[in-house]
Amino acid sequence: MENPRVIGHIVAVQGFRVKVEVLPETRSASRATLDGVQKAIAINAYLTFAIGAGQLVIGIITDLESRESFDPGTGDELTLELMKPRRVAHVQLLGTIEVVEGRGLFSPGITVLPTLDAPAEIGAPEILKSVFDTPPTRNRPDGYAGDDFDCELRIGCPTGQPNNVVKASYNDLFSRPLAIVGNTGSGKSFSVSSLVQKAMAALGKAGNEPHVFILDINGEYGRAFGTEGKSLERKPDHIYLNGRAFGIPIWFLNAMEICAWLSAAEQTQEPVLKDWWAIAKTGNPNIVGGGTNLLRHAITKANNILQTLDAQRAPYKKTCLRQLKILKDYVGKRVVNGLADLEAKLAPYSTQYNASGNNLDWDSPENEADIRAATEAVITSLKALIAQDMDAAQLSATTADSPLNVPKKWLIDPTLLDSATPAEEVSRIEAHLSTLKLRLKTRLDDPRWQAFMNYEAADTTFTSLKDWMERFGLGKQEGPKVSILDLSMLSHEVLPYACTVFGRVLLEARENLPAARRYKHPWVLVLEEAHNYVRPPRTDEQRGQMLSRLAFERIAKEGRKFGLSLIIASQRPSEISQTIISQCANFISHRLQNPDDIDHFKRIIPMQARRLLDQVTILASGEAIVFGSAFHVPARVQFDRPEPGPYSQTAAPYHEWKTEQKPFPLDEVVNAWGLNLLQHPETVADDTP
Repeated sequence: MENPRVIGHIVAVQGFRVKVEVLPETRSASRATLDGVQKAIAINAYLTFAIGAGQLVIGIITDLESRESFDPGTGDELTLELMKPRRVAHVQLLGTIEVVEGRGLFSPGITVLPTLDAPAEIGAPEILKSVFDTPPTRNRPDGYAGDDFDCELRIGCPTGQPNNVVKASYNDLFSRPLAIVGNTGSGKSFSVSSLVQKAMAALGKAGNEPHVFILDINGEYGRAFGTEGKSLERKPDHIYLNGRAFGIPIWFLNAMEICAWLSAAEQTQEPVLKDWWAIAKTGNPNIVGGGTNLLRHAITKANNILQTLDAQRAPYKKTCLRQLKILKDYVGKRVVNGLADLEAKLAPYSTQYNASGNNLDWDSPENEADIRAATEAVITSLKALIAQDMDAAQLSATTADSPLNVPKKWLIDPTLLDSATPAEEVSRIEAHLSTLKLRLKTRLDDPRWQAFMNYEAADTTFTSLKDWMERFGLGKQEGPKVSILDLSMLSHEVLPYACTVFGRVLLEARENLPAARRYKHPWVLVLEEAHNYVRPPRTDEQRGQMLSRLAFERIAKEGRKFGLSLIIASQRPSEISQTIISQCANFISHRLQNPDDIDHFKRIIPMQARRLLDQVTILASGEAIVFGSAFHVPARVQFDRPEPGPYSQTAAPYHEWKTEQKPFPLDEVVNAWGLNLLQHPETVADDTP
C-alpha cells in the first residue's frame, strides 16, 4: 500500500535547499491521511525526508512553480510527444528530527542531507509536535537538577493549522532582548499583551511581585492588565503608575544627564554644574575641593622660587617676590601650611623695596636657607591638598551620579551654583554661569517638566530611592506583577529623559546586587513605540535622544548579566538603534509594508528566516512570523488574542458615524488638556445680559 503522506520526491539538492517534484495525483493543497486532513502542497507547509533509521530532515515549502516538459509515448508505434506540466516545490531545510520511542527530538543542525529521489512526506502530527509544541529548554540554573526550570509558553497556532500549537521557551523569550515589529494595526500591542498575560498566568500564585515594567507612551495597556479606572483624571505633563499619579524625581538624574538637561557648555559650564549637582545632593558645599589645576600651577611657581635661588644671575629676591604673588593668586583662600612663613621670610625685602625702590641689594639674600625651607614646606602642603582634592573629586562624581534627595528649595538657590565655582574663576566665567542659571530657572518654571518636580507633592512624595521603588511593590513581595508606567501625557521633549532615567535606574539597581544574586528576581522592561526614544545616532541628535539611546543600548548589551531584559515594540525597525536590534535573540514580525524596514530587518535576521520574511507584507492582523532561539524553527503564527486586550482597536468609521448619538466631547478634551486653567479672565465670555 502506498504511503498516503508521500507527495513527491527530491529532484535537486542545493545546499540547504531542495527541490521536490510533486506527484501528478497531488492536486490539492490538502490531503487526507490516517491522522486526518493535513496541509500538503502549499506555502508554509512542512515536509520531511528520511535520511536513516529513525532520523528525518524537516523543511518548509517557500516557493511553488510549474514547468512544461515532454511526455514521450511508449511502444513501437509512432506517437506524438505531448506537453505536461512539471510541478516543483522549493523547500528550505530547517533541522533534523530523531525519533526515539515514538517521540521526536528536534535539533537545528543538519549533518546528513537528503539525497536525490528521496520521498517527500507530509509532516506527521507527532513530528510537527516535536518542532512546535515542544520548544527548546534554556537557562538551567547552576546546581539545579530538576527538569522544571523552564516552561513551554503557548503563543498561538501555525497559520492554517488550528490543530497544532506553537510554543516558545519561557526562559529564552524573557531573559534576552525580544523585538516585536509591525505596522500600526498589525497586532503588536495584542502580541505584547498576550505574551505578558500568558507569562504571568503560567506563574499561578507564585512570584507575587513586580516582574514586567511597560513604558506605555500611548496609554493603551491599562485595560489589558487591570489598571484602568484607578485614576479619576489624567493631566498633561504627568506620569501615572498603574493608574495612579507618579513621578520621576529630578534628583534621579546623574551628572551627565543634568548637563544634557541644561544644555551645559562642555568647557566652561559642565565642571561647575557637576560640582553643583554633587553639592545639592549632599547639602555640603565643602565636599568639592575645586581648583586642583590651580594648585598645580601654584606648585610650579614654588618650584620657580627654588630655581631662582639656584640660578647664577640676579636679582634673586625680586623674582622670588613676583613668583610668590602669582602663587598666592593661584592658592586663593585655601589654607596652605608654610605659606605665611614664606611670606614672612620675603616680607622685609618687599617692604624695603616698596620704600626705597631698587636700592635694595637683591644679589645677596641673607636668609636664603630659610626661604628655601619655607618654599619646600609650601610645596609639600600643596601636594597634600591636591591629594585631598582628588579624593573629593571622586566622592563628588559618585555623589553627583547617585539618586540622593535634593529639596526643591535648593534647586532655586543661586548661592549653591556659586559655591561650586572656585573664587579665582568667578570673574572669568560669570557670563557663562549667568546663562546656565537662566536655563535652570527656565526649566524649573516649565510646566512640561512637572513629572520631575512633583516629588514633594501630597500624592507623589518621594524622599528616597527606596520610597520610589516601593511604590512598584519592590522589596515587599507584593504585586502587581505587571507595572504600567503611563507616559502618554508627557511632551515629546520630556519623554526621552523619563525613559532614560527609568531604564538606567532599574539597571543600576540590579548592578548593585551581589554577583551571586543578580539572576534572582529578574525583570523585563517593555519599550512600547521604541522608535520614539531609541533611534539610531545622527549628527543632529538631540541630547535627550542620545541619553535614551545610550541607556537602552547598555541594557541591551549588558542587561542579561544582571537579570534585566528588554521587549522592543516598534512600527519602524529601521528607526531603532542597530546596537539594540542586533542584541535581540528572538523576533516577532507582524505585517510590514515599508521597503526600508523590510530590507533593514532582513539584514539582521538569521538566513533561514529570510525567505519566510518575504510574507510580511501579506500577514493578517494578529499574524506574525516568529523566529529566534526560543523556537526550534521559524514559523508563521496566528497569535492568541489577549483577554482583555489593550486599547488599540482600529476605528470603524461607518459604524461610528452612522450610530453616534452624542457630539464630540469637546469640554472633556479642554479640561483634560488643562486649557481652562490657563485661560485669561478677560477672554472668558461675559454672559451678563
